[in-house]
Amino acid sequence: MPISQQSGFISSIRARGAVAGALCATALFIAGCQSQPEFRPLTSEAPPPPTFVTVPAEEACQPAQARYALGRSLDPLLLEEMRARTGSTSARTSPAGTPLPTPADPARLNVDVDPQGLVVAARCG
Repeated sequence: MPISQQSGFISSIRARGAVAGALCATALFIAGCQSQPEFRPLTSEAPPPPTFVTVPAEEACQPAQARYALGRSLDPLLLEEMRARTGSTSARTSPAGTPLPTPADPARLNVDVDPQGLVVAARCG
């Protein structure tokens, strides 16, 4: 066998070996990707699940329903009636023109009262 034919034979064997090795590596890689993850039960180290806060709808407080009380003298019964008619969860009074303290509660009725004790405005927040 001439030397040129022998070197071609050896290089074809090497090429076949390289192709076979690449195929084996690819098969092992694909098999590794398809393996199932190990089962790990929850432990005390797991963070607690998230909690969701229910925000009242804008309709929870309807200050327009308190218009009947404008100009009337405020007393506890009128304040409670205003709270009930507006659908608010709570009510409070403040002097007219006073800014609302933070944090504002959209379900709370704020009734503004003038120095004579008359209702001059009602708003939510």
